[in-house]
Amino acid sequence: MTPAARKKGKWGDREEAILDASWALIARQGYEKTTMADIAVAVGLSEGSLYNYVSNKRDLAIRVAERWFQQNASQIEASLATLSSTRDKLGFLVLQHLSTILAHRELYMMWIREVRATTAYSTSHSRDIFRGYTGLLRDVLADAMADGELCDTLDGAEARDMVLGGVEHAAWTQIIQNRDDLDVGDLARRLSDTYWKALSALPSPSSSGAAQAEQLEEISQRLSAIEARLPAK
Repeated sequence: MTPAARKKGKWGDREEAILDASWALIARQGYEKTTMADIAVAVGLSEGSLYNYVSNKRDLAIRVAERWFQQNASQIEASLATLSSTRDKLGFLVLQHLSTILAHRELYMMWIREVRATTAYSTSHSRDIFRGYTGLLRDVLADAMADGELCDTLDGAEARDMVLGGVEHAAWTQIIQNRDDLDVGDLARRLSDTYWKALSALPSPSSSGAAQAEQLEEISQRLSAIEARLPAK
């Protein structure tokens, strides 16, 4: 076995344990208060040995965040496959994103500060992974626009940004104010209903006119029937 293969095997054997321990510690006490020494103790390594597997604390944050969004994307994609309507898919994705942030506040703040806010993010693998996660919503919206179900004044990416941006702002307010009193399900329903109404395609003038003509014809027929039952003058 080559040295390169041995190194890859060592990381593979330890990776899950290191990332699991890092996840648990950061979720419990926050990224800033979690030290590399804490993580080393949690996985039964010396701090020096831990650096054989991860370059530094920020590299660890990137690995934890990337695995988080990859796992989320896989689970969400599987759930989306069981839903048929665009409205249900939109509601599900809004709920999932809001729940993900609020259930893992420290991890989300780590993602924002240590990964997404860095200058290297725009060309990083982390960005590609996050685009895969948010792309699930983009694709749902883009397909619905192409089918005429939703209006196309925005493209799929712009509509995705509008939806997820609003969800993140609502969640961020809860985090900054250190509040834990939000009815997540209720807010997700209200947000998704609002987004649905805002994005839904309006009936075309021709179809709207045809519907009105049908309604007028129906009213005329009812009036004629009533008139026929009236006593002769």
